[in-house]
Amino acid sequence: MATAELIYRDRFVQHVGIELLDAGEGRARARLQLAPHHLNGLGIVQGGAIFTLADYAFAAASNSRDSLAVALDTHMTFLKAARGGTLTATCRETGLNRRTAFYAVDVTGDDGTLIATFQGTAYLKPAASAAEAGEGVGAKR
Repeated sequence: MATAELIYRDRFVQHVGIELLDAGEGRARARLQLAPHHLNGLGIVQGGAIFTLADYAFAAASNSRDSLAVALDTHMTFLKAARGGTLTATCRETGLNRRTAFYAVDVTGDDGTLIATFQGTAYLKPAASAAEAGEGVGAKR
């Protein structure tokens, strides 16, 4: 199975409402139109929703090559609260080695305000391992 197909069939991302805008070698952009169910008890966007958006852009960018990428490490810094509108995650590759790759993601609001930053490190599995990816929980057989 192609790694691009794995990105598009992410059921949790579909449930949350995240849309992949574009992806290419080492880069990706994703968007989340915020709704009331994305808000926490304080009336601001729940941190998990913002993390999921950034993580999805990271997954799309890191799986844009001929290998299957899985996260080794991630870190997120929340800079400003978001209350509504649309959030966009823009991911770019900052380093690439034989088996690891490094990414930075900026999450911005409608007006371009930086809401959060995300850094991720991915382990790159050989292309043959991509076939194994379809064996996860809920995979159709």
